[in-house]
Amino acid sequence: MRTITRGIAATAAVAVLGLSLAACASGSETGSSESAEALPAVEGGALVYASDVQPLAGGLDPYVAQAFANSNALVQIYEPLLAKDADGTIIPWLAESWEQVDDLTYTFTLRDGVTFSDGTPLTVDDVVFSLEQIRASSAGASYFPTVDQISALDETTVQLTTLVPDATILNILSYRAMAIVNQAWYESTSEADRQTSALGTGPFVLDEWQDQVSMTFTANESYWGEGPEVDTLEFPFIGDENARAAQLRQGSGTDMAWFRDPIQVQSLESEGYTVGENAATRSLTMYVNASDGPLADVKVRQAVSKAMDRQALIDFAMGGMAEPSLVVPVGDPWGIAPDESTPNYAHDVEGAKALLAEAGQASPTITLTYASDAAFALDVPMVEVLKQQLAEAGITLELVGKPWTEVLQSYIGGTWTDLVLVPGVYMPDPSAYFATVLTPGLPMVTTVDETSPEVALYMQLRSTFDEAERAEVLAQLEAAVAENVNVLVAYTGPQRYEVWGDTVTGYEVDPYTYREGLAATAKTS
Repeated sequence: MRTITRGIAATAAVAVLGLSLAACASGSETGSSESAEALPAVEGGALVYASDVQPLAGGLDPYVAQAFANSNALVQIYEPLLAKDADGTIIPWLAESWEQVDDLTYTFTLRDGVTFSDGTPLTVDDVVFSLEQIRASSAGASYFPTVDQISALDETTVQLTTLVPDATILNILSYRAMAIVNQAWYESTSEADRQTSALGTGPFVLDEWQDQVSMTFTANESYWGEGPEVDTLEFPFIGDENARAAQLRQGSGTDMAWFRDPIQVQSLESEGYTVGENAATRSLTMYVNASDGPLADVKVRQAVSKAMDRQALIDFAMGGMAEPSLVVPVGDPWGIAPDESTPNYAHDVEGAKALLAEAGQASPTITLTYASDAAFALDVPMVEVLKQQLAEAGITLELVGKPWTEVLQSYIGGTWTDLVLVPGVYMPDPSAYFATVLTPGLPMVTTVDETSPEVALYMQLRSTFDEAERAEVLAQLEAAVAENVNVLVAYTGPQRYEVWGDTVTGYEVDPYTYREGLAATAKTS
């Protein structure tokens, strides 16, 4: 197991970049929300969904792109072998069936009749090539540290074997980022062109990308599933929240939009717009540097956690539109909500003071580094209120705002002082949320070593297949992390809030923030 632990450590560091970039450019929730008086749908038409930012570095190359903004475009074009329903259950997708032959071996039978948008049939060679590309890429390597071989058994069957039992494999393969591409197209297209063009099996085809203006997609006439309800899908990029809301209100062609600001969303909802039940998957997570300083003492970390009034943070910073959360966000189907039994979560100023006294640090000074860029402005009220809360227990919180790129670099390198705020996003497997907290050897991991009980539970979570047993291990792991305060979670809210008017019908908000329901969405006029 030690070899695999090193493998996870070597690749999890790369995953940090994807997680963090997603946090920067990054909402959605289980369930659906439709207008109570939805009008009948009409055939075809153009659906306009105002967005805040276009795909970032990597563009439309699924093996280079890492940001949330890229994923929301890619999902319209590319598809994975498996998928998940709204409850988190794995379902067939490009693979019509699969079998776990033993603890190390999986086979996948491809769906018949699937073609790429140019009419080229999907083959096992395309699948093997795609998974190997993911495995070799900086964006996807961390998902496959245990994979041994990927091969084609025959014209319809792909086999994947692992070096050790790994319960994450099926969850990883159902992640929408596990895009299957056309091998011939990908290899014959330049690196630059792969970032501005695409060839997938998904419901839409890229028609035009006007830099910093909009992306337009058309329905894939060769789509193997139920084709899109609209002829055209457009994502205009409008960075300003007020301007995006104005476009929606004007009724001049914008059908849908998404927002970060809960106050903006509450205003639109009061005006009669439909607000999607967007899942709490964006955690306000503060990572701990316990290599030295006050937080090297677990009692000080526990005091900080006890001094936090998480509900007050939610009420003030998010207008009540967020939830207390453990490491796995509560919007994830695996998420467990904290309760009165969760160690160090109840607001207890006197308990915090007692712990500080026991630690011999009655009035420690702790630094919190956070991103001061405009894109993170909604996180600033949280850190300011947190400073006031900790002061009640005698803790001085020094707030250090830096550009996001500097915050990210210090996090990856493990060079920040005391605490650093790095918002999180949905991950394909519950164990993935703990990778950069409990993998000894990573620069940002300072609260555990290979003998720590939390590490043993983390590795057990990765290797436990039975879902009921896995849930028990996860509960034990969450409790252990809360007890030892390996990381601090302020709360979890949506990545985005989705809002639409009465020109939209049939839209279902997906639980993983991909807007994949747009393929089944129709216009009423």
